[in-house]
Amino acid sequence: MLALVIVVGAGAALCALAAAFVYLRPGDDHLRAERVTRRWLIATAVLGVTALCLRFGWLLLS
Repeated sequence: MLALVIVVGAGAALCALAAAFVYLRPGDDHLRAERVTRRWLIATAVLGVTALCLRFGWLLLS
């Protein structure tokens, strides 16, 4: 269970880094960058909440 929590948490961190990279990358199409960044941030939120739920579930089971 610990490995699952760590993997999901690391996935959330990588999604956050990808969102920052896409948003800060210089380019002409700012609307596209914001749309893609929003998708990365949604994935970050989903994985972060999943990691928290897994952690509290693990705490309740032990």
